[in-house]
Amino acid sequence: MATSLPNPETPLTVTAMSQKGTGFSWLSNAGIVKLNLMLVLFQISSYATGYDGSMMNGLQSLKTWQSSFNNPGASELGLLNAIQNVGQLVTMPICAYSCDRFGRRPVLFLGAFILMIGVALQAAAQNVGMFIAARGIIGMGLVLNITAAPLLLLELAFPKQQGPQVAIYNSLWNLGALVAAWVTYGTFRISDTWAWRIPSLLQGLSSVVQLGLCFLIEESPRWLLSQERDEEARKLLCKYHANGNTSDPLVSLEMEEIRTALQLENEARSSTSYLSFCQNKANLRRFFIILSVGVFSQWSGNGLISYYLTLILDSIGYTSESTQTLINALLTLWTMLWSLVFAAVMNRFGRRTLFLISTAGSLAVYLVWTILEATYEKKTALDGTGGDGYAKGVLAMIFLFNFFFSIGWTPLQVTYCIEILPFNLRARGLVLYNFFVAVAGIFNQYVNPIGVTNSTWKYYITYDVWLLFELVVVYFLFVETGNLSLEETAVILDGKEYENKLVEGTAAVIRKTLDDPSKYPITAERKLALPDS
Repeated sequence: MATSLPNPETPLTVTAMSQKGTGFSWLSNAGIVKLNLMLVLFQISSYATGYDGSMMNGLQSLKTWQSSFNNPGASELGLLNAIQNVGQLVTMPICAYSCDRFGRRPVLFLGAFILMIGVALQAAAQNVGMFIAARGIIGMGLVLNITAAPLLLLELAFPKQQGPQVAIYNSLWNLGALVAAWVTYGTFRISDTWAWRIPSLLQGLSSVVQLGLCFLIEESPRWLLSQERDEEARKLLCKYHANGNTSDPLVSLEMEEIRTALQLENEARSSTSYLSFCQNKANLRRFFIILSVGVFSQWSGNGLISYYLTLILDSIGYTSESTQTLINALLTLWTMLWSLVFAAVMNRFGRRTLFLISTAGSLAVYLVWTILEATYEKKTALDGTGGDGYAKGVLAMIFLFNFFFSIGWTPLQVTYCIEILPFNLRARGLVLYNFFVAVAGIFNQYVNPIGVTNSTWKYYITYDVWLLFELVVVYFLFVETGNLSLEETAVILDGKEYENKLVEGTAAVIRKTLDDPSKYPITAERKLALPDS
């Protein structure tokens, strides 16, 4: 048994310990299994967001929905889609304060409750005004829910699994989209308004599950420590990260690393506000990364597919109700499968690398898509038929685009934004991300239907140019954060001084563990988990 102090050159980190040794195989750790089952309740928050876009795509293909709301044109469709984002903007100012003041858990429940009210009104809508009001309320509840959920996910997850857990969360956007697509494909055969009321009603499924199982949900240990509720935080970490072992050295190390990080952040700023993002170069870079991720996640051409697939399919001759709803359903299934695959393997690759591959692939696909669309439309203008081959080519590019978007942008956008933020800026940073997503979404949802309708294939050139700009920004601005704990990622942007202080604080715990085995007993399994001596 090693009794000497660890080599001072050896990094003493939570990540290093959580990745070493057979004792940390999560399938053999009942505590982590229970934790991961609980985390599913946070991951399904993404369901409602994905459901919304796919549902609106599907409803636009339903004749009963069109007749219920007076056959909305391009600008009316923009309003019906964008009002949900307006609702998000209205509620955003209180999101970060609420999460930091009252905890992540109660904010999650409040958001789920408001979302359920909005869904009920949406399903019961009798006119356009009622439908618009309902979608605004949905946006208000949704932003509270999707601010608290990823914070709870990342702050409760086992260190080695933090990134993939949030990546799966964002990938489950496609689960909501998948359910909505197949529901609308199934209900388009109904001849009355239940054809669109049933899909509208099912948007609240995630909220029903969260509120019904609220007794299983725990608070964030990082938030508990920030409120000086140390004993509650330790009990949580022991229960879920160490399978109830109160003497597990990993728990002591996690507690100390979180405390040290909180102390360093408090020393750096006596009070935290959104102006903290302008205090130093590291935070300013964080701000621009969050801005880029929020805007790029909406403006990469994906918004066209997510909300206006019907207009795209109309432009290439796929106009029947059954064909459009079937394509929407198959596309969402395809996208969900690939996003989950890349979420599962993301730790094998660098975050920045995946963003670069995703952006470059999306750019290449859009260039080909633009050429095929232009050829189809020109042939249609000349001889009345654009050619079935060109139409199928455009359809293939839609599926291929979603494949490349699923490599980086789908699983990583929320994960990456949270990973680059220290605790005191985490809630505010996530609100900023949601703000940029909402603003970009509003612009997208107004401009896209008008652009596709009026400019036809020339509108796609806009995305060709923009995706090239995105690729340049990702290459020069983004940093690598893979395989590090939440506290350790700050080192990348905050520099060596922060790293030294963090390591000094956590080193004390390891030394105590090795010097006093009676207080911190080291089992045979845990020997392998400790850093090399």
